[in-house]
Amino acid sequence: MKVKFILRPFYQLFVLIVFSLAASAMADGPLVQQSGSGCIDWSAGTVRAKGIGTPAQIGDNASPTAASAILDNALQMARAKLLDTVMTIRIDAGSRVADRVRGNPDFLEGLRTLAGNASVNRQEYLSDGTLEIELTMNLTGGFGQFVLPEEIRQVEPVTTVNAAQKETKPSFKEKEGNDSAPYTGLIVDAVGIGALPALVPVIVDESGEVVFGPAFVSREFAVSRGMSGFAATLDDARKDPRVGERPLIVKAIRTRSTGKTDLVIPTTDAARLRSSAIHLNFLKACRVCIVLDKVQTQ
Repeated sequence: MKVKFILRPFYQLFVLIVFSLAASAMADGPLVQQSGSGCIDWSAGTVRAKGIGTPAQIGDNASPTAASAILDNALQMARAKLLDTVMTIRIDAGSRVADRVRGNPDFLEGLRTLAGNASVNRQEYLSDGTLEIELTMNLTGGFGQFVLPEEIRQVEPVTTVNAAQKETKPSFKEKEGNDSAPYTGLIVDAVGIGALPALVPVIVDESGEVVFGPAFVSREFAVSRGMSGFAATLDDARKDPRVGERPLIVKAIRTRSTGKTDLVIPTTDAARLRSSAIHLNFLKACRVCIVLDKVQTQ
């Protein structure tokens, strides 16, 4: 009995450590949104879907033609699932990709072409001859050019400087230390407010005035890197190269009533962003990363 009394506290401590590590592991990792047909990796800016081809689909045939048929079946399934997953993506607070498709056969055909060009990132034959493949499609590049709203246009660099503010001496600096370098990007911590990811996130101040949105970004950057990056933790957001070495970090206080993808930040933080041409320029270049809770399955 004495031995049990000595070991029990150590056992309890061990259990607590294991659960703590498990909880930490669940918080880390990319921001992935699962659906019945595939997944959207918002951190990587990709959509993934799997397809399966089986010998049973073509009968007892071991010829090269049969192997090609199995591959074709797997590809068709993966492309169909990829397209279904893309349909669930939120474009902005009020619409998803599926909404753009309704009554627009040309748009649907364009999405099918993009899904058809998706790359195979995994291909595996099982012992029974079944082929499993996984396709990946980027949300940037051709997809971004095709799906992003036309209101996102080319924006010229901001060069106007107030008389009381010189470009070489920004009006606000890093709070830590005496370094006078300006901020290089923006991180919005939106954990705990039920916010959701979207291709076109909008950030407003407490009065509803837009701080970051389609009118603030240049299309070339929105297409090549996405309007915003997404992360599951603040540490991951800090490591995102898009925000640079000195990101300004602000806390979102709620989502806007028009949708859970629009974020509200304190008016004081919004004013700091508006105070310098340098900071307007990093918004133009989409140097923004949003930290969200793990996304629920769609």
